[in-house]
Amino acid sequence: MTAQTLMTAAQFDALPEEEIRKWELLDGELIEVPSATPRHNRILARLLRPLDAFAETNRLGVVLPETDLAVRKESRLRPDLAFFAADTWRKVNLDRVPVIEIPDIAVEIVSPSETHKTIQRKIEAYLKWGVKEIWLIEPDTRIVMVHTSLGAKRLSEGSLLTSDFVPGWQIPIDELFTNL
Repeated sequence: MTAQTLMTAAQFDALPEEEIRKWELLDGELIEVPSATPRHNRILARLLRPLDAFAETNRLGVVLPETDLAVRKESRLRPDLAFFAADTWRKVNLDRVPVIEIPDIAVEIVSPSETHKTIQRKIEAYLKWGVKEIWLIEPDTRIVMVHTSLGAKRLSEGSLLTSDFVPGWQIPIDELFTNL
């Protein structure tokens, strides 16, 4: 059995930008980030637009797509979306990546090539970091799992996705997947 070679965050951060876009770093291990499929990007857009508009209009916070986060020593994750409540957002350095502030919500849209083990590791890492909610969107099953420190809630078509961190906002699960 061979030992796995681990990378430090400093080594990861020193990679050329075009290389960093292909990878995430989780506890020192490189995880390949596949190119987003058209389905992935459509779901992302359907969630990003209304969530960002509502949060901005109501001054609740900011939504960032695909931004590198460094909220743990040897990890760099890039959720598909991250929501930062207004108080947290004020602390974010707008000219620096990775962002070191912890988002309130991290959204991951599951890609066909991602393994269950990798997805679970990311969810656990986000929760350990202090992310309050992780929305795991599963395009193949048309399910959204909302993970918190108290457990997980499964939402399917006919349900509404809401969050206590974005009070008053909601989106029908059906709207994420319609005509895909």
